[in-house]
Amino acid sequence: MERPLRLACIAACATLLLACTSTSNSETPIPNPTPAAAPAIPSDVTKSPAPTPTATRHPIPVGTPTLDPPRLVRAGNTLTVTYTVRRGDTLSGIAYATGTTPDELQRLNGLGNPNALQVGQQLLIRRPIEGHTPSIKLIPDSELVNGPTAVEFDAAAFVAQQGGYLSRYTEVVAGELLTGVQIVRRVSEQFSVHPRILLAALEYVGGWVTQAQPGADQLRYPLGYKRTNQEGLNVQLNWAALRLNEGYYGWRLNTRGYVRLDDGAYLAIGEGVNAGTAGLQNYLAAISTSLDWPAIAQDDGERAFMRTYRRLFGNPWQYDFGPLVPDDLQQPPLVLPWRKGEMWYFTGGPHSTWGPGTPWGALDFTSVNVAGCTELQDWVTAVADGVITRSVRGEVGQSLDPSGDERVGWSVLYLHIGSRNRVPAGAWVKAGDPIGHPSCEGGLAQAAHLHLARKYNGEWINAQGAVPFDLEGWVAVEGAREYNGALVKGELRREPCECKYPDLNGITR
Repeated sequence: MERPLRLACIAACATLLLACTSTSNSETPIPNPTPAAAPAIPSDVTKSPAPTPTATRHPIPVGTPTLDPPRLVRAGNTLTVTYTVRRGDTLSGIAYATGTTPDELQRLNGLGNPNALQVGQQLLIRRPIEGHTPSIKLIPDSELVNGPTAVEFDAAAFVAQQGGYLSRYTEVVAGELLTGVQIVRRVSEQFSVHPRILLAALEYVGGWVTQAQPGADQLRYPLGYKRTNQEGLNVQLNWAALRLNEGYYGWRLNTRGYVRLDDGAYLAIGEGVNAGTAGLQNYLAAISTSLDWPAIAQDDGERAFMRTYRRLFGNPWQYDFGPLVPDDLQQPPLVLPWRKGEMWYFTGGPHSTWGPGTPWGALDFTSVNVAGCTELQDWVTAVADGVITRSVRGEVGQSLDPSGDERVGWSVLYLHIGSRNRVPAGAWVKAGDPIGHPSCEGGLAQAAHLHLARKYNGEWINAQGAVPFDLEGWVAVEGAREYNGALVKGELRREPCECKYPDLNGITR
């Protein structure tokens, strides 16, 4: 994916250390699908039905969920974030958007000329933590992630049964006419966010699930993101999924311990909540002001989000799967995603799997023949045996689990796979079998390449950490910034570069 402008939280002087992705200058990745040609797949790739998904569920908790151990962010701390200047930014505009003043920005950053900002320049912004979110667990993690509990949920049937505006809605997305349910499914698959939480948010703000004709403002901003040129279901759902993931993984990985309200106030996430609740609070904060936040964020009440959720789906804890990622998880053997004997180039170190806020779990590669966005002749090949779960808009999902479902167990995302000769959904492939050709299709890309990422039970997995990304012994190492880092195999080390130097970033399989 294209390198996004990213907000990273850094240490506030003697107060707080955080790292995060902010909402203020992130971009929503909306893939640009190319109509798929009839695939021409080599004869050794067979199409077979996927087995029925199965997964072990943990016992449903009775009563109030137990709070998790507390984190370190407290009301009264000072938060310092780094803002990356974009084209068209002004100091006064940045100050207004982040709730500070031009004078404070100039002083904190030592700016001699406040009118001489450069694109890519990083500015420190300091804000107080003004309070905290409720220490209440609202939903289990498995209700935010598009994982095992989503397998049994038929979103299309549910929406049709409700008979609301969403059941009749259509929208052209990147040249393709989609129904409302298809858009929900698309966003759910791409971001790996549970369709139930997306539908609950759509009903809470817009009334789209049950109301025949929502109001004008609800039609324009059905998920509550009231900004110019951000109208319509697809854009709004993309934004909401970003906020949900941003809070979920920020809490899960201990890189973000706060939420930002729509009026610019920062709140520490309440002690003892889980990642699913932190993700939901992050979204709800983004559509709330300091005045209405208390009513929205409670577990119950006339204006509480959770009242809408329970009206649609009942008690969220009946769906609790327990830990999505077990402590003893190990990655299955994965091979390099190209043919034996070929040298490919490592062009992107660990970076966001799908949009800002997701873990740095993706790696980028391209072949020697790359030339801009022209689809390459070289083949991307499967990293392991498994069923192809989806093949559309440059995205190829593969389940490595016996269930054959991308939401259960290990799965892999191959992104930017061109439509020509792309492996079809339903095909069973073995490690080394052809997947398709690198291109710029799907997401944001400046040159043809492969974006490779992993999930387990629907949760995006970091490239470095307890379960490192390992491709035939080449193990990923994070850098200080996205896209930096390295792949290391014994004494060999390859560093990412938008170049083709065999001894720097070339890897032969």
